[in-house]
Amino acid sequence: MRALLLLLLLGLPIWGQNVCPDTLVFSVCDIVFELNGAEAKEHPEPWKTVQLTAEVKSPRFRTFLAYAFWDGGNKMVIRVSPTLEGLWDLKFTSNLARFDKQTVTFKGIPSELPGFLEKANVHHWRYSGTLKAHLWLGMEIWDLATAAEESFETVKAQKATHVRTLIEPLWPPDPARFAALEKRILKLNADGIIVDVVLAGPNGALTKALPDWPTREKYFRYAMSRLAPLNVTWELVKDWETYKDARSMLKDLGALIQKLDPNGHPRSAYPLASTSAFVRDGWMTHLLCNADDPSIIAIEHQLYPLPVVSVGKRTSTKVLWNAILAGSYPGYGATKAMADVLEKMRYWELEPFFDVSNGRSVALYGTEYLLLVERPGIVEVEVEKHTYDAAWIDASTGERTPIKEYKGEHFIAEPPSKDRDWLLHLSREGRKEGMLKSYKFESQPNLMQDVEVDPKRVPFTIDIKDNADLNADAPSPYEITITRDTRATRFMQYIITADVPTELQGMRVVSTKAKGPMTLPSGLASRFPAVLNIRVTGMNSNGKLYSIDRILRLVK
Repeated sequence: MRALLLLLLLGLPIWGQNVCPDTLVFSVCDIVFELNGAEAKEHPEPWKTVQLTAEVKSPRFRTFLAYAFWDGGNKMVIRVSPTLEGLWDLKFTSNLARFDKQTVTFKGIPSELPGFLEKANVHHWRYSGTLKAHLWLGMEIWDLATAAEESFETVKAQKATHVRTLIEPLWPPDPARFAALEKRILKLNADGIIVDVVLAGPNGALTKALPDWPTREKYFRYAMSRLAPLNVTWELVKDWETYKDARSMLKDLGALIQKLDPNGHPRSAYPLASTSAFVRDGWMTHLLCNADDPSIIAIEHQLYPLPVVSVGKRTSTKVLWNAILAGSYPGYGATKAMADVLEKMRYWELEPFFDVSNGRSVALYGTEYLLLVERPGIVEVEVEKHTYDAAWIDASTGERTPIKEYKGEHFIAEPPSKDRDWLLHLSREGRKEGMLKSYKFESQPNLMQDVEVDPKRVPFTIDIKDNADLNADAPSPYEITITRDTRATRFMQYIITADVPTELQGMRVVSTKAKGPMTLPSGLASRFPAVLNIRVTGMNSNGKLYSIDRILRLVK
């Protein structure tokens, strides 16, 4: 009786679980349940037969369900990350009588952690706690759980804010493998670095490891229960285009993650070209696009009200800066030079800007402009008439070479040398300093444009193999021809997508060139012949979008 009274006075539970103490907001609270001998005998495979959930109630009375995960041996864990200060209440439901209908409470206490990631200002990011802007600068450590410690030092030295990694699916689960990954994720989170978790490799790795829906549901519930309380984003599979029936599979899994992740971490998939095929399905929060071809990023940035993150295999300075200035955040290949340049800007408001010559540019009109010189020679920028601080920036090192203060509306100059890639930065520093006091996030609305689809107004057409049947998995010649030659159409960017509307496979980006062969994957359809829609979306040098469609037959 005296022991029972002592436990009650100490506020400790008497039914066999360890409750986390008061927990910093946006950090992890683990509630550990140890099965006793009788329970372990009844449940020799706890991951399969033990049912244990918690109804979690936040200080603002938002309620969600948290599932226990097996952590090896006879241990089950319910993991929660408090997102608010105050009391968090948990009520347990279990098929183990000892834990059923029990309750615990812990307190979320103030922390300096900025919060989880959320979309803001159409194409940009902010933290959910501080509501301050987030600069997405990514690197990749695919084997994060086993990577050398030097990898972490490199990430910090390059000032990356994201690390992408892969954990292959496996059922029954391997708690030790997850624990090793979690240890590294928490280490990065402690340094303010978010981890982008790819949940399966290419070429059907997910469907091979988890061949049916019940197994997938169990595995994803397990993975979400362990990883969702950490500071992560989700990238469902690598190279989604290599999967059969990818669209329907990812739609189901995306919806499942939405249901299981109470923190609403950003969701997408890792592409060979783009994830735009899934925009209409509703589960995806941002686009991933291949950085090696900035035309995809530039056009899809204008088409969709979602942030764009670039991925790819090459890491040259010019490729990466082209991807950034086309309208994306770098999801790989981040460097300290990029961080040093972008941190000094209102990067959360910069949008592609087209009144330039010999360069690709982003700007907050009237306040700040950043341009990458396309080729050696003179660059020109049309700006709002003000006085600007001007500087050339070495794109590789971030080193600045100031230019004398410029006042006017038509800036023209030549880079300091022709032996490297140069950025031009025009900025009203006094204006920016004042804006930090006046605007919490955005200073002007970010509006999307309407795509011109009237054939009479579209300034190009496409000829595809005499409009004959097209063979799947075989090159099909085509050519885009300008029908109205103007100054704006002298520089055009294109995306050609293919889709079988009667199927649920989703569209594929098949080319970005004005002329050449395009290969239509047989995965677009399950039955042949199929009605094929070819869409050409073009953007002129003023940033205006046009679109035309061609209906053909796809045969095999």
